[in-house]
Amino acid sequence: MNWCYHQGEKLTYLTLPEWEERGIQVGFSTRWGGVGESPYESLNLGLHVGDDPEIVLRNRELWLQEWDAEWNDFVIGEQVHGVEVQHVESTDAGRGSKDVKTVLPGVDGLITTSSLGLMAFFADCVPVFFYHPTLEAISIAHAGWKGTVGKIVNNVLREFKNLGGDIRECWVALGPSIGPCCYEVDERVMKLFQETFKETPFIKPSRLGHAQLDLWEANRQLLLEAGVLPKNIWSDGICTACHTDRFFSHRQEGPMTGRMAGWIRRKD
Repeated sequence: MNWCYHQGEKLTYLTLPEWEERGIQVGFSTRWGGVGESPYESLNLGLHVGDDPEIVLRNRELWLQEWDAEWNDFVIGEQVHGVEVQHVESTDAGRGSKDVKTVLPGVDGLITTSSLGLMAFFADCVPVFFYHPTLEAISIAHAGWKGTVGKIVNNVLREFKNLGGDIRECWVALGPSIGPCCYEVDERVMKLFQETFKETPFIKPSRLGHAQLDLWEANRQLLLEAGVLPKNIWSDGICTACHTDRFFSHRQEGPMTGRMAGWIRRKD
């Protein structure tokens, strides 16, 4: 149950073969193969980080070609480091695809039972992909430390439950993001997790007043407590901060860097 590097027509990205076998396109981009220049070289897919918009749109076009998708085949949320999850339908097609003005405002999670693709952007935060086989529903969530402590994954699972789905059937994949090896937080963040979680084995003390935080394990704990089966959770522990040759990392490179895309779509 691992992420695999896949060489597409022009780009190299990660995907999940078992999900593809079930008719679910799922992918996570690398920083390779685009047309951008330093400090965004080369496949920056985020329009909100100061890069030249024309270059970003050219990169997005390359990305869409890998999925045989058009500009109106997917939806993008604003991503405000919150926990709101929004249902999207065919009427939302194309929102955010070419500009930031039309993104779905205030949301960090998207869910749909339609054939629309869902796309979100990352540079250390945890990309969380969901698939419910019975409902034929998919979702993507952006879970940084704020989204994790706010339990955004629970909000997604709650939406599946409201649609009549059994959480035990749900598939969830945690994509590449910053690992505990590179993610140090201060006492303020530690306290928030300690107040929210019953147990915090994913926090390991480091230097005085700081600790290493494992966002993968924190989200995995939430998923298991909500009823997701261990066998239905995909997580490879690929650290974006350790591998800036492959991925953008806000923690390692600062604010002037690009964003990878997470993509999920149900194939008709």
